[in-house]
Amino acid sequence: MGEEPSPPPAPDTAALARRLAAGEVVAVPTETVWGLAAAPAVGGPAAAARRLSTLKGAPEDRPYALHFAGLDDLARALPRLAPGLPDWLAAHLPGPWTVVLPTRLAPPPGGPEAPDWPWPTVGLRVPDHPTFAAVARAAPRFAGAAALFATSVNEHGEPPLAGAELAAWLAARGVATAAPPPGEPGGREPSQPPQPSRVVAFSPLPRLLRGEAAAEALRPGRRVLVVCTGNSCRSPLAAALLRQELAAAWGVAASDLPALGWVVESAGTAAAPGAPASEGSRRAAAEVGLDLEDHRTRPLARALADGPWDEVLVMGGHHGVVVEGLGHRAAPFDPEGHDVPDPFGGDLETYRAVRERLAEAARQRVAAWSSWEDATGQRPRHSATT
Repeated sequence: MGEEPSPPPAPDTAALARRLAAGEVVAVPTETVWGLAAAPAVGGPAAAARRLSTLKGAPEDRPYALHFAGLDDLARALPRLAPGLPDWLAAHLPGPWTVVLPTRLAPPPGGPEAPDWPWPTVGLRVPDHPTFAAVARAAPRFAGAAALFATSVNEHGEPPLAGAELAAWLAARGVATAAPPPGEPGGREPSQPPQPSRVVAFSPLPRLLRGEAAAEALRPGRRVLVVCTGNSCRSPLAAALLRQELAAAWGVAASDLPALGWVVESAGTAAAPGAPASEGSRRAAAEVGLDLEDHRTRPLARALADGPWDEVLVMGGHHGVVVEGLGHRAAPFDPEGHDVPDPFGGDLETYRAVRERLAEAARQRVAAWSSWEDATGQRPRHSATT
């Protein structure tokens, strides 16, 4: 028998980037498994995916996850996602997670009409590995971001390779590596077998496709309490409008929002328990397809006790004083900081005008939760631990 072929010498990062720019597939380490990488900027995403599929013996039309050098690159390529997802991703990445999103929730890099994005989903990953980040940043940019298509080193349908088997597989195919792989001189043997990343798909409700994680860890939503005075006019209407905007943004029914972690309720600083919404609010809500017939008023103290709440949004500054006096932070429902006038006792036109103000504020809130700038000005709240 002949000797096992030796892998080509490990090039420096710049040389590896030149190989990627020439349309080659290279091998790079991540914090989970070694990966085969191709540059989607060279020939387009579909061509880069075919290069990986050819090497692995995978179906030609198989999609691959975009692996970004850092969270800033992910934000640059996908500046707007479904509400709550930027916050969730910022808390979990970099790290061993792969996130799969339908293109409706994450327009493909290059724009929502990207002509060379043939798949109905976008896979996202930010490896926590400095060598991968260095290679990605040196490679040709895709949609203005340092990003590579990457997949584990193995034949299609087989488990990821490690150690001497990985080194031999790469050597036999002449794949250049970013560092000596385990099993070769200078290569570091891992302390444990390679573990692929967890895979979660939002389609749009979250489903864990691989690995283990607590259900709460998969929910990108927030618990939001909306507060006015009597909890009969403004806050129930505002909460319903907010749920309507969130459901539309995610493409789900309002009843599905809790499965995404979104809980929006209301209360009043001077509310008596159990009263219905005002007639004006019920009529104004019905005109835009919302039903407040089952709403019953709830005192603020009781609602706060039913927390915790990630955000408490108030109709006016005096409501914020009461909330903060009870030991909770408050923010205006209107992101621009304006008080929303109380329509109590007014005619239907008055309620309609308030509804339109609340609807615009709700749209702005959902837009803020959909961007990478955290709407509360705080660090993301979600825990990446499971």
